[in-house]
Formats: sequence, C-alpha cells, structure tokens
Amino acid sequence: MRSLRTIPLLLLLAPFLRAEDEVALVLSRSPFCLVGQTVTVSVGAGMSMVEGQYEFKYVPRLDGLPPSETVSFEFAVLVPKEIDRLDALTEITQFKLHAGSATFDPADFGLLPVGPTMPALIPEGTRIMVVTFQLPRPVLQKQVALRVTYFQPHYRLAGQEVAAYLPLLPDFEAFKNELLFSRDDFAVGFEPVGAVRLRRLSVNAAVMMDTPQAVKVHPVDREIIALAVEPAAAAPKTPPAKPGPAPR
Repeated sequence: MRSLRTIPLLLLLAPFLRAEDEVALVLSRSPFCLVGQTVTVSVGAGMSMVEGQYEFKYVPRLDGLPPSETVSFEFAVLVPKEIDRLDALTEITQFKLHAGSATFDPADFGLLPVGPTMPALIPEGTRIMVVTFQLPRPVLQKQVALRVTYFQPHYRLAGQEVAAYLPLLPDFEAFKNELLFSRDDFAVGFEPVGAVRLRRLSVNAAVMMDTPQAVKVHPVDREIIALAVEPAAAAPKTPPAKPGPAPR
C-alpha cells in the first residue's frame, strides 16, 4: 500500500486507531476535479451491481511540478472489516475503471480519512475504503469521462439487509472561480433487480424519487445513501372461479 504521502496524517490519527484499523489512510491530491457523476445501483438479493459515469476536469493549479507520469482517481466502497489486502478487495468487488477502450485494475486502497463530516449509518461489520486507480497521463485530456463498475455485497444494519453507496465529492466552494457546477449533474439512483423492493433508511438532503421500485438522490459529500432490501410482496392469488349451475 502507498504510505509515504499519508504518513503525517496516519501518525496524527494513530492514537485513535484500533489495531484492526491500521491500514494506510488515503485521499490523494489529483489535478482533476469531479464535475459530474451519474451512478446506477442495480439491487438484487444479497448483492448490488454499481455502475458510475464520472466527469472530471483538469485544474492546472493542482498539478505538481514536474507533473507526475500517472494521475490518481479514487472511489469509496464498503468492505468487510477483515479485508486488509488489495487482492481480497478486488476478489469481492471486481472493481474496474474504464477509460475509453482501456480497462484498469485498482492500484491501491486505504481507509477513508477523517473529515469535517463523517458518514452515518455505516452497516455492521464494515468499514469505508478508498480504492485508487493510477492512469497514465497520455490517456487523459483536459476533460475526461471515466466509467467505474463493481459489485457491492449487501450488509446488515439494525437487523436488515442493506444496499449502500457513499459519494465522495469535491469542495465546490473551493473551485467556484474555476469550474461551473450544477446539482443536476450529480445523481445516484437505485433500482431493484428481481424480486426485491427498496426502502430508504438514510436521511438525504436532496431526494428526487423515493418508491419501492426506484430511489434517486442528488448526492452530498460523505452522506451515505442506505436502503433496506426487502422481498417483493407476492402478487395476490386470484381465487378459482366458482363452477356455474349444472346443465339441465
């Protein structure tokens, strides 16, 4: 795991970490800022498939001198607490990043660093990891569209099966003089696949749709979207028709 750039932060937090949490903390400084995302979570029984379309724009003042040969892109995912190796994480999630016709595997992962606000309603027995991809500069333009796909196992929360997604968004205020942002460019939707229905457990600031068949929200940084996954109600049975009078 990458550790040099995160050593100062890790040392500061070390007294507060339990032994099982001593995994490198990451959130890299990237010269690309997220300006839009459309995420679809297809929820089945026990497992969800997550597919996200992400738009990034290059911000020159964030770039290093000299520029690095690769650029980091990071995404959050919930994993069982016992996961402490990258190969174990990728085996469970099958995490992939797609840039045009090229496909990339994760290069690293680590704990989500402590921030001003921390996610609530974290499912039992899990922790939030940040998965890092390293993309070579030649494949990147000033504006880049990336697609991410992975499987998200369902976990338990208050005795219920839960599907969840955690957005990681930029500090929009810090970029207001350089980039234009619109809330309409950020959306996360859940849809059932098979005989399940959805019920939102989390409190979310901007909900666009909330039904057992579809939940859609405008995401907020580190505001988890957590849904109970329940068996779909069986269709009522039609009683058999009563026989008519016997013919005479």
